[in-house]
Amino acid sequence: MRTPVPFDLDRVVRSHGWYDLPPWDWDARRGVLARPLLLSGGRVVRAEVAAASGGLALRVVANGRPNGAEVAEARSKMRACLSLDEDLEPFRALVEELASRPEAPALRRALTRGAGRLLRSPTVFEDAVKTLCTTNCSWGLTRAMVGNLVAALGRAGPGGSRTFPSAEEMAGLPERFYRERMRAGYRAPFLRALARGAASGALDIESWRSPSIATEELADRIRSLPGFGPYATEHLLRLLGRHRGLALDSFSRRKIARLRGRRRQPPDRALARWFAPWGEWAGLAMWLEVTADWHGDAPTWP
Repeated sequence: MRTPVPFDLDRVVRSHGWYDLPPWDWDARRGVLARPLLLSGGRVVRAEVAAASGGLALRVVANGRPNGAEVAEARSKMRACLSLDEDLEPFRALVEELASRPEAPALRRALTRGAGRLLRSPTVFEDAVKTLCTTNCSWGLTRAMVGNLVAALGRAGPGGSRTFPSAEEMAGLPERFYRERMRAGYRAPFLRALARGAASGALDIESWRSPSIATEELADRIRSLPGFGPYATEHLLRLLGRHRGLALDSFSRRKIARLRGRRRQPPDRALARWFAPWGEWAGLAMWLEVTADWHGDAPTWP
């Protein structure tokens, strides 16, 4: 697969925590990213990508030889997951235009090293479910909820992996499943409503990656979903390539305050003012600043 230049698979995979949630499988030692994919024909394959000369190598594993159409579909899904078609040139130009700002050097370094693209799921539905599972909880609980869901409902794929369940597979389950089996707590009715809306067609959630939808209209659609407050709305927007919102959570608030040398955590309105000059890219500018140490010369693990 061709990739933009510069591009770094590790930096895109570890752009945020999705790589640590099933059904993603990131082998950092070998530099191989893999996951099972449910294809449109109903077949489950395992897609693996690794850095190669001139781009990325794709390997598609199936029970039986995959045909050309299946390989092409897997390639398209993995391109979407790695945000390969997102155009970062306007942001790169803005970094040069605002070079005098204190965060600009860190942003330039991040972009030069191939950061800036965010790991996404093959479907907007999966991204929305996982976003709900990050609200008002620890990362350990997020991992437990997503793991329970995949273990209970995912379809078996090659190598023993399981897919992320579809909206249809989740829609018919009672709220009790989400509370007792998934351990989703207060999120249970929100997850059930999301699955029912997507499965019935009342919620055309997969169309939300279309650039033809205005950002404010898209934000309104997300905010109308049960359980999606300011953080969840802006987080999902970020995964849809809309970066104006900061998607502030406890981690980012603490980190940006420490990086800016503030002894007390500034209010959200102050953080919004700090990043306002970045306009449509404010959220990405903030995120690259607070995660710069993840991708430095001696990287840390998010």
